[in-house]
Amino acid sequence: MRKPESFEHKRIKDLISNKLNEWLGVSIEEYPSSGHELDVFAVTPDGISIYVEIIWSETRSNFFRDMNMIQQSDADVKLVVVNPKILNKKEYVREFSKIVVSQRKIGFKIHGELLNGQRILEEPGYLDTEFKEIVLSLITQVRSKGGYHPPWAEFKPPEIPKVDRIPEVLLSNLFPLIELPSTVFSSPTYVRTESEVFGILKNTKIPPFILKRKKIYTFDNLSLSKSPFLPIIFKNNVSKEKIDEWIKNKDKRNDLIRLLNLSLRNYLLERPYITYDRKHRRFICLLKEGKNHYFSWRARERFSRKALAKKVYGKNKQLLYCMHQAASLRFIFIDDKIFLKIEPTVVFTEDGSKPFRYEKIASLMSRWIPKQFNEVYLNLVRFWAKYLSKLGTMITIPTGNQRIIISSEPAITKINVGISREGWRKR
Repeated sequence: MRKPESFEHKRIKDLISNKLNEWLGVSIEEYPSSGHELDVFAVTPDGISIYVEIIWSETRSNFFRDMNMIQQSDADVKLVVVNPKILNKKEYVREFSKIVVSQRKIGFKIHGELLNGQRILEEPGYLDTEFKEIVLSLITQVRSKGGYHPPWAEFKPPEIPKVDRIPEVLLSNLFPLIELPSTVFSSPTYVRTESEVFGILKNTKIPPFILKRKKIYTFDNLSLSKSPFLPIIFKNNVSKEKIDEWIKNKDKRNDLIRLLNLSLRNYLLERPYITYDRKHRRFICLLKEGKNHYFSWRARERFSRKALAKKVYGKNKQLLYCMHQAASLRFIFIDDKIFLKIEPTVVFTEDGSKPFRYEKIASLMSRWIPKQFNEVYLNLVRFWAKYLSKLGTMITIPTGNQRIIISSEPAITKINVGISREGWRKR
């Protein structure tokens, strides 16, 4: 939990917010973004966003958490104001310099130095002179796409570029379902918790299920004599419901998605060297018996080999960290259609299992995030689809007596406008 703000932190936030409001006509404190509250956020009349983060606590966890927030924010202009004691910490200043480099590489305009918050508190003219020039200069750079203009130069609205009239195919990270289980089976049960189910049915391969309203729901046919759920249900009181009816019912939609996600989890965890992170709801690839773990497949016209988990060594051959491919994989509804959504990410550990401290992760992520351009991200999405399909043309997930089939090709959309000079090649 974030600590309460100090008097200095709150005072600086108020002063900056008032000035941005005076200069630009609008500003807001504690603006919600990506699950965090940004200290001060403002937007110019032509849509350029400005984010000012204030760091007054000197603790490592606080500093590196705020550095992570800086990287996650999509604001066009970014500035960081700090306690003057932070300026004397070489580790913090060096970490910020690395983040400035990575942010500028991907197009954000960020002031290259940590700003001394004590000057804002003690020098009455500082905000209206030096601080204002810094803000306006960064705004000007955004408007000119990187070119510098003096901060006092007259701002001109950018020209609206003409759209190139060319056919464009946009690929997504959504994979359409081709086949769903047709029926959900249910039966009353005396069991009330999932742990009880696993305790009673131990040493049994249990299909996905949910407990609700004193009943058990599953895609597995509870009427069959070989159903693993027989010890905890009433065989003579089994109900059948069509999936189409569940899709029409808002409450049952959520239960259907849960059953599908549980089926996906069971399917993946049967594979060796993969685990599920319940806290962050993501699947993580593991080292293979302590060694680098690779997955190979043919990506259209070329052969690809992906490190699922690997050790990274320093110059003296000492182990620096282990990097693991990971992804959030879940089913979602779009209108009445169901898609599998794949969101790749990466996880770092000290030795293949022990997580890093938060501040160390922020440093590693600052090196990794800037490399995730569209084509790289798309290739990661395709990799996970291939991994799920076991190199097949479809992803087939068994659900007891039924199955889920998902296309291994992403959903696409076609438009008649694009960027003729983009130089993109479909792989």
